[in-house]
Amino acid sequence: MFRSLILTIMIAVMMPVMAQDDPFYEEDIDLDALYQQIDDIIAQSPKFIEDHEQQINIRRDSLHMAKSPEQQLLLAEQLFDLYKSFRNDSAIHYAEVCISLAESLQRPNVAGRYHALLAYQCSNTDTYTEAINELRKINKAVLDTAGLVAYYNAWMHVCGEVGNYTQRENVRRHYYDLQNLYRDSVLAVTKEGSEEWLHLKMDILSAQRQFQEAMRISDKWLHRVKEGTHEYAYAAFYRSMCYDHLGNEKLAHYWLGKSAISDISCAVNNQASLLFLAEHLANKGDIERARHYMDFSLDRNLAFHPRMRTYQIDSVINIIEKEKQAAQSSVSTILFIAGGIIVLLLLVLFIVILKRYRTKP
Repeated sequence: MFRSLILTIMIAVMMPVMAQDDPFYEEDIDLDALYQQIDDIIAQSPKFIEDHEQQINIRRDSLHMAKSPEQQLLLAEQLFDLYKSFRNDSAIHYAEVCISLAESLQRPNVAGRYHALLAYQCSNTDTYTEAINELRKINKAVLDTAGLVAYYNAWMHVCGEVGNYTQRENVRRHYYDLQNLYRDSVLAVTKEGSEEWLHLKMDILSAQRQFQEAMRISDKWLHRVKEGTHEYAYAAFYRSMCYDHLGNEKLAHYWLGKSAISDISCAVNNQASLLFLAEHLANKGDIERARHYMDFSLDRNLAFHPRMRTYQIDSVINIIEKEKQAAQSSVSTILFIAGGIIVLLLLVLFIVILKRYRTKP
């Protein structure tokens, strides 16, 4: 109890300091203008998708024309990168192509890295058995630094997912302990300041409630990425999570919106920011906008993977429940008003009848 009180006081003291350091922490932030930007970018999304598909088509044509396995591997890697947040089944296909080409070129380090990247794609779409099977094919001894980062990161992700969704407490603890070990391994082999390092540091600092340090890392991250890129979307998303933990709803909404705008403009279909923003808005009672954002986000995510994933189901159920409650409240209000009007009309009718009765000779 005492620790909770101290933590609450510390957060209350930290927030004004952090707010002053944040150039976007201003009372005149216009969230309505931000929502209009999101609406505009949603309207333009078919053009972003078309542009992305053109890039894919160019590289796919080049792959078909490439003569040497080295050129084919390079183009297959580019296609995997273009697909990994755009369409999961195609990303899996090109990861397998990369593995096959790397093995034919006798490059086990590259084959191992793509087994790990393939495992992450599987884990990220709730196919955990497939992910673990891919990871067990890897000989860790042949991996270079990039391969080790991908390997430990994939193990960390699948262990966290299994731990999160099991109902058995001892199994949950076991997989969370493994997740922590693999997280430490990623931090040990990845370069400080890299995107993987920043992701993990933000996760760790937020979990430890070290929000002042997390915001310092976030400041550096946002200064080094360009707005409108996928990396910016990640940086903005993690910043929103910090503000959400701190109870600053306005800035949590703002940074989720900025993340969503970058994701949409980059033709990212595997997106979470807009769906989480929709859930926040539904909780605030802005049901119409929440439903619009939810529908768009689900459409894009289903283009990435044809089934809703577990975290998406929870958010969608919450939004639909809020929509149902709002509809019931609206009906109750209408019925209450209608009942009042009927009572009033009956009262007027009674008065009219009473007057007529009294005026009769």
